[in-house]
Amino acid sequence: MGTFEIERIVAAPPQQVWDVITDWAGHARWIPLTTMRLDQGPTRVGFSFAGLTGIGRLRFADVMRITHWAPPSGTGPGQFRLIKVGRLLAGWAEVSVEPIQGGEQTRLVWRENIVIRPVFLGRLLAPLADRINTVVFSRVIGDMASEAVRARGR
Repeated sequence: MGTFEIERIVAAPPQQVWDVITDWAGHARWIPLTTMRLDQGPTRVGFSFAGLTGIGRLRFADVMRITHWAPPSGTGPGQFRLIKVGRLLAGWAEVSVEPIQGGEQTRLVWRENIVIRPVFLGRLLAPLADRINTVVFSRVIGDMASEAVRARGR
């Protein structure tokens, strides 16, 4: 399966963008047919969460664990990394926020690799899954960016 990268320039400071993209419970707002399950406490290295996607009994869990956690400080950059450790999906994500325009805007970069298990099935589905992931994540990240801009105006 391929790695995709999506970059957005967001008209909000890095902390505002960070707060939206790391609102793990809030990911259910952007990903259709999904509810979220989270560890207790603040996000930190080792923190786990899962997106439970599907209808009724036809559901799967995208289980993720934070491996690097560096929130932005002041107007500085921030970055997190995670690995996917579920039965159906493997892979990783690396997401960064970087201040631009004197900290009034943010460059948001989302890189992710999603591998469907078992591997033979993942290889078979890769061409279609890669296209779908790019389209879906482009929309989701665009929605997150829009929410960060709206939150800035509050």
